[in-house]
Formats: sequence, structure tokens, C-alpha cells
Amino acid sequence: MKLPFDTAKLDRLMAEADLGLVLAHTRHNVRYLTGGYYYHFHANSTRMSRSQYLAFVGIPRGRVQEAFYVGRAEEHGQMEAESLWIPGRIEAVRGTVTAAEGAVKAIGRLGLTSGRIGVEMPFLPADAWLALRKALPKVDIVDATPLLNELRAVKSDEELAILRTVYSGVAESIQAAFRGSRPGDTTREIARRAEREMAERDVSFLFAFVCAGPGFLRAPSSITWEPGQVLHIDAGGTLRDYIADICRMGCIGEPGPLAKELHAACLEVQAMVRAGIRAGVPCRDILWTGEDAARRYSFSRYARFVVHSIGMVAYEQPEFSPDSSRTLEQGMVLSVETDFLHPEVGHVKIEDAVAVGETGCDGLGDTGREWQIVSVTR
Repeated sequence: MKLPFDTAKLDRLMAEADLGLVLAHTRHNVRYLTGGYYYHFHANSTRMSRSQYLAFVGIPRGRVQEAFYVGRAEEHGQMEAESLWIPGRIEAVRGTVTAAEGAVKAIGRLGLTSGRIGVEMPFLPADAWLALRKALPKVDIVDATPLLNELRAVKSDEELAILRTVYSGVAESIQAAFRGSRPGDTTREIARRAEREMAERDVSFLFAFVCAGPGFLRAPSSITWEPGQVLHIDAGGTLRDYIADICRMGCIGEPGPLAKELHAACLEVQAMVRAGIRAGVPCRDILWTGEDAARRYSFSRYARFVVHSIGMVAYEQPEFSPDSSRTLEQGMVLSVETDFLHPEVGHVKIEDAVAVGETGCDGLGDTGREWQIVSVTR
């Protein structure tokens, strides 16, 4: 059976961390390790009664065939329908403590009641943590979040296909939101329009920062978009928990000369950065290239440049910092953003994503990077 992740890489990472077991429980890592499975009833909310839904995926080092899943009895039908690959299944009554007790039962069957086990420390409920500690006194429970982030760093062809689809959907939704807007619309109305457009494209809405110039408030509000003003829609959506994050610019009527310069500078910086992205290039070089490119304009004091990785999580591996020695690998996905926060014009920004290739990079959802013009007379 072809598993949805690189088992050799996971075993190597676990050996380096001296872990006998990884116990994943966040929605994104449960979906990643299962190949997309997550109990549909709790897809939008985990809270229930006095606790919440909590699932566990446990994978012992070197024994992936003995992996286990802890969930609710009601999940059985969905597991069969989706052909969940995990052989060991533990049923737990709804709640965090009962889920932890189910995990303890599975850990005992594997003979892993001593040594080191990795959990996702920033996301584990405190009562589940206490239950694990009490039942496994000889186990050293440590944080496996960095390990799982590293496991997801390089995307498979299947993952890249999902990311291309969700990026295209979000880019199209932003363009449609601009087309559907009118002078005097509030930024709150425009954000809701973007959300509806995503739903039409089977993309799950995450957020919409909408900023009408010359102000800098990006939270959707009662501020209206008026003729002659620029506006950006910086929106995020997901498909199977893979994230797309895009920013595009629009104007009611023709943008002014300075606004055009700022927008052109954004595209120019993005192009310079993209030209240097390929496998083997140090991450710090990409950061330096973007920061240096953004400093070459007369209005550079208003510039901001950011580059970060993206997949199931924004700002996952690799990290970009001036002292990073890490190099890019084929299959990594980067979000590249260039902003100019100009007091006379407003917040001008372009954000895109690229997939790292062997000799270059491939843009995801590149449509709509030009000015989106709304008629003054609509």
C-alpha cells in the first residue's frame, strides 16, 4: 500500500529525535498522516458538551504497519468509505481525556510504556496531557511539532496539485469580489463577497483582510471604498486543509500615478525574488534578495518584504532568517509578499505563492495580479 507520507523520512526524523512513537492530534497532521481523513462531524468545530473532540494518530518508529488511530465509534462508517489505511483502531467516548486513555491503551499494546514519545505540545489540551503523564510515568513526553513540520516541508505531486487548485480558486474568488463591488461598499461587505465567492468554488474560507486607502485598517469594517481609492483584498482559503494566501489590488476608476508606481514596484520585487528561487539556494539569499529589491525605490521607506513557507500551515518549514543556512528543496512551497504602506495612497500589496523546482519555480494562482478596475459609475 502506498502511504500518504514518506515513511523513511519519518523514521529518520524519529531516530534523530530518539522517539519510539509520534502521537499526532492536530487536525492538519491527522489529515496529513491519514491521507486526508478527518471525522466530518467535527470538521468545523471540535467543541462538544464539557470537552471537545480529539483524535490521535500514533506511528511507532520502524513499525508503520502497527500504526493506530483513536477516534469515536461513530467514525467507523466514514473510515471504511474512505479506506483509511491505518490498521489499529481504538474507539473512545467523546472527550479529550477518554481519547488520551485510548492512546494509552494502544501504546501499552505496542510495548512503548518507557522511552520517548512525541506529541504536538502547543496544541495538546491540558487535561489530555495530564492523563498521558499519569498513565505513562516512565515515558518522557516531548514536543514533536518541529518533527512533523519537517515531515511536511517537501510537498508530493499530489499535494502540489491540491495547492494549485486552491490557489486558483482563491485568486478567482478575489477577482470576482472586485468585479462584484461598487463605490460606497464597506470593506465588511467586500470581505463577505470574497467568502461567498470561495464557497462557489468549493474553497473553505479562512480570512479576508480588506484595506481601503489611504487608511491602513485591514479588519473588515464600516469603512467604505470610494472613487479614486485603492483597495487590497488579502484573502485565504483551504482545500483539504491546504492553505492558499493571496493579495491583489483594485481601484475605483483609474489609479493615480503614485499608486501605479507602487503596484509596479510590488510586481518588480516579486519578479526579482522569483528569479532566484530554485532547489539548492540558501533560504537567507531569498530573504536578502527581496529586502534589497524593496530598498531601491524613492518610496522604499514604506516598504515591507516577507517570504515564508506554506502548506497545511502558514510559516512552516523552511524558515527564512538572515542567519539560516538551510537550502531550498524541490517541492517546497513559498509565499512571497511585497507591501508598500504609503500614507498618501494606502496599503499596496501583492502576495503570491511558488513551488520550488530543480531549476526555477512555478507560480500558483497567478491570475489577477494586474489592477482590478471598478467603474466609478456602477
